[in-house]
Amino acid sequence: MLSYPTYVLVRVATFFLRVLPRPLGTAIIKTLATATYYLDSRHRHIARVNLTIAFPELSPRERDRIARRSFQNTGMNLLEISRLPDLTTDTIGSLVTYDAESGLNNYEAARAKKKGILYLTGHFSAWELLPAAHALHGHPLSFVTRPLDNDFLDRYMRMLRESKGNSVIPKKNSARQILKTLKSNGTAGILIDQNTSLQEGMFADFFGLPAATTSGMAFLALHTDAPVLPGYLTPMRNGRYTIKFLPPIETKQTGDMQRDLAVYTRAFNEVLEKIIREQPESWLWGHKRWKYQPPENPQNLYNLSEQDLARFLKKIREQKP
Repeated sequence: MLSYPTYVLVRVATFFLRVLPRPLGTAIIKTLATATYYLDSRHRHIARVNLTIAFPELSPRERDRIARRSFQNTGMNLLEISRLPDLTTDTIGSLVTYDAESGLNNYEAARAKKKGILYLTGHFSAWELLPAAHALHGHPLSFVTRPLDNDFLDRYMRMLRESKGNSVIPKKNSARQILKTLKSNGTAGILIDQNTSLQEGMFADFFGLPAATTSGMAFLALHTDAPVLPGYLTPMRNGRYTIKFLPPIETKQTGDMQRDLAVYTRAFNEVLEKIIREQPESWLWGHKRWKYQPPENPQNLYNLSEQDLARFLKKIREQKP
């Protein structure tokens, strides 16, 4: 019943963010995101638990600072989405460029293998801007998204996401379309940094703790020999962004598919962890990344008291070799 009014509200908000001067729009978004951090106790708690798991050595004050900045970076997606219609091949360079040391050189190395590319990425910075910017720089791609529950918003977002030459692949039954894309030497991006069901993945260490992780990326890479190219957006102090690509990862089958899936799924988590440690403020901390746990662990880490969580994490660390 509220789908259409919500859609209208979003369209009005994006219109105003689009026409406002960028510095003013940025200030408004960051102010609203900061207010949301203080008012949204549920997601603030989730972020605090996640940051305690990932960075137990930091003080609560420092973890809260990262969480606030994370809320602000997540909010910047709305600003960048609102301005996507105005981005062109002539203007994108003033907003997004490639990192001089880890940028197009690694992308070209992956392309040179002529087996397509699987982009490994996550919810970093203004993640909706990344594929649009890469396409406007001359490198369109396909990427997997979960359709929004609001059909009106979903159609609007799909239009925006595909407006720069990219193609959206709905998450459900996406493997067939990705395989087809790779077979024609195309490229496909998958965000693998969120909790998933164990029907779609497996437990793999993430910041030293088991996290339910999709094994789809490893499955596709092992079956196609397509290189896996980690890519992400880095927010800059001057309001601009840099696209970084790490060296491509090649997978190799050993004859034990289950073991291979586990090895590479964990390897991909290690890459994401490295990126998060590099720029922790840019990641989406308000998501229950460790929602599911193996039977021997507490089944809801987000319901534990601070003391119980600390004791559990200490026990896990002591068990590590």
